[in-house]
Amino acid sequence: MADDPAGMNWVIDAGYVKEAGYSDEDKRFGQWSVTADGERIESTSLQPHIEVVEDQAATVTFVHDKLTVQYEYLLDTHGEWTWSIRCFNPSKAAVLLSGFHSWFSLAYIMFRDHDVLRNIKHSCAVFPHVGGDYSKFAAVRRSNEAPHLAVYSTGERVAAFGTYCSYVNRFLEQVSPSLDGMLYHRLSFVEDGSSMEQSADHDWIYGGDYTSMTLEPAGERVWSFVFTTFNEQEEFYAKAKQYGHPGWNYSSVTTTEGKFIAEVELPEAEALQSVTIYSVTDDTGAVHETDVSNEFKIVPNTSSKRLRAVLPLRSAGEIKLVAELTNGKCDVLVGNVLEPVHKILEERAAWLCSNSFNTDSVTRPYSILPLSNQGESLGKLSFILMKNLLSPPVTAQVRKVELTAFLDLKHHWFEHGDFLLPKPLYGSFYRIYDFDYIGHVYYLLSKFDKSHLYYGTPEMYLTWAAEVMCMRLDPQCHRNKREQEESQLVGVFILYIADLLEDLHKRGLTDWHDRLNKLWLTLVRGLQQGSATYEGAVTEHFYDNAGFALTCQALCLAGFTAEAKRYAPLIIANTGFSNDYRANAPDRWWEALSFMTHSLWGGLAAGAARLAYETLGDIRLLEAGYRATMAMFNCYDWNVHSTTRRLKPGEAASTYSIAAPNLNMPELSRNRFGQSIFKKSSDPLFSSLFADIEGDDWDMGEELVAYLLGFGSTTYLYTDSEGKLQCVNGLIEPAGEGWMITSYAAYPTRYLMPEQGLVFGSAAGEIVKRVLYADGKFESAELKI
Repeated sequence: MADDPAGMNWVIDAGYVKEAGYSDEDKRFGQWSVTADGERIESTSLQPHIEVVEDQAATVTFVHDKLTVQYEYLLDTHGEWTWSIRCFNPSKAAVLLSGFHSWFSLAYIMFRDHDVLRNIKHSCAVFPHVGGDYSKFAAVRRSNEAPHLAVYSTGERVAAFGTYCSYVNRFLEQVSPSLDGMLYHRLSFVEDGSSMEQSADHDWIYGGDYTSMTLEPAGERVWSFVFTTFNEQEEFYAKAKQYGHPGWNYSSVTTTEGKFIAEVELPEAEALQSVTIYSVTDDTGAVHETDVSNEFKIVPNTSSKRLRAVLPLRSAGEIKLVAELTNGKCDVLVGNVLEPVHKILEERAAWLCSNSFNTDSVTRPYSILPLSNQGESLGKLSFILMKNLLSPPVTAQVRKVELTAFLDLKHHWFEHGDFLLPKPLYGSFYRIYDFDYIGHVYYLLSKFDKSHLYYGTPEMYLTWAAEVMCMRLDPQCHRNKREQEESQLVGVFILYIADLLEDLHKRGLTDWHDRLNKLWLTLVRGLQQGSATYEGAVTEHFYDNAGFALTCQALCLAGFTAEAKRYAPLIIANTGFSNDYRANAPDRWWEALSFMTHSLWGGLAAGAARLAYETLGDIRLLEAGYRATMAMFNCYDWNVHSTTRRLKPGEAASTYSIAAPNLNMPELSRNRFGQSIFKKSSDPLFSSLFADIEGDDWDMGEELVAYLLGFGSTTYLYTDSEGKLQCVNGLIEPAGEGWMITSYAAYPTRYLMPEQGLVFGSAAGEIVKRVLYADGKFESAELKI
């Protein structure tokens, strides 16, 4: 990678670790630990013997009575780098290994400064593909500027891929926790499950890989990896096939109304021996096996020897596909079958209305639970309203939200209910971002007919939304420098600002429209001017998808496409791709101290990617937005049995920790949780800050609104590089001379093929589940509901 224009160091730099004040010398790249016959052996306690051959190769040997561990590094003539790990038993007795782990410290860093270019050019997100014998890792530079780094396993299998977060808790300085830090990744060559505590017992998907290993006298095991460059996701998978990895394309998430589709291109001289799908579909925890080997057929009319299976899966729950090859190795895919999404949303709204609204006899009357000063807690209100706008409204649900909006929002966040006098709920200041959520609730209330409202009229709530947003966006409405600066930062209001302005215009509220439009244009022109230096990537965090994703969306809405194109690559680089649907999330770490799905910001970043696609036309944005959106539903899915934290229908948890093990908090390994988990944190600041937090779902809801505004109603078609018609958020099947499109959307009303300029929209209030695409046009293929 000597030609890399940025000159990035792809491993965590010792100089930066020292500069930033961290002390993790035991986690440098290649440091290892072994538990042998119950004895813990660490490389940092042994004296290595190092042999270097010019600038092409190095061998590092560690000798212990029980084990000899040798690392070999080789730079070949093609500029690719191989790393081999040999574990040899020199003794005369068998050795039981219950754990063998090596640090794999790629440059996953949040640099402790506001230098955005440093954060995007010298840090990477790491997207793992584990399970079976074909592990691989994509380290994607946060700028999305190639070259990126690919790591492919070519030896024994990797049992687990964990993380440890080294961080500084700056909560009291910047309101949000754990903003500075870095993730150290850890490969487990042997893992018996002890790193995962209780979470391993529930992990039916990967739990079978957690086992000890006996190394006989003179026995040896070798793990090996090749490091090479790649330019984009497609090439990452193409290069994997060069190293003997099967190449898959599959439905990572589908619904019980759809079909699971998997295509595979096998290495030369290999064939499928068998393909089995495993699932858990009931509370007994029993794992069901289904042999689907015979379902894989050669894909006709293609130059490659791809095999394809199309399977209707009618039971909701996670699935694990295990493909065994004739060489005895196997590959693994992990997907999910959701209940129809409208059912998930309706159960969620009903659960919230039954469990989360306060009464007039308790603390903070008429509020929504869990109690919080942060506006994120109000996202549940916006979701309930949005769901009732897209489906036949349940008046009782709308009334509950209105009660909270009228009697709690006005008086908890504002002095005497005056929108010009925000309360300093955080001691000496108030959060500008909170008003985005408040304005959203009032705006959505204004969309309802008067018959569904009790305290006010649609016009009143529309005016209130305008008042809140004018105060929020106007620096002159705020006394302190902090609030004045934050008023010019983009936020969740991006979901509704364009619609709010349109409705103010339609209803003749000209003064409010003109004032708000002027403030909006001032903000977005500031984003336009700052785009050359990526200023919109910084929020209250140093570098944040809440910044660059919503900034891209704002610039698209304003028609500043050249500037939006600067930020769009950051979204693509931020969105995971993996053989496991749960790792397809937008990349963040500070809630879980590990890479994670965060329902709110993952869903909003995914929604921004989708909207940016409609403006910029980059298919990578559409694909990234969809897989990230569907991964977000893991936080709501009560049919998931692989996590310690189980959900009842309608329940939710705001965060899912993707890594296993999570070495900071092992109980979070592949588990769902909320802020309440930090009550028992070993970090005293965390435990004190969250001492009064109840519930796991306080910062949720707006991501479901983002879904409903996009994939909740719209299905997309496009033509791929091979000229094949593809469908996103639906199923495409041949139908005579055309194609039948079945939407997976919760409330399907729109079908879109931007490259042809084609749009199908249903009449107001009508749901159209299927359309026929033929002769270059769409038409409804069913009775409208």
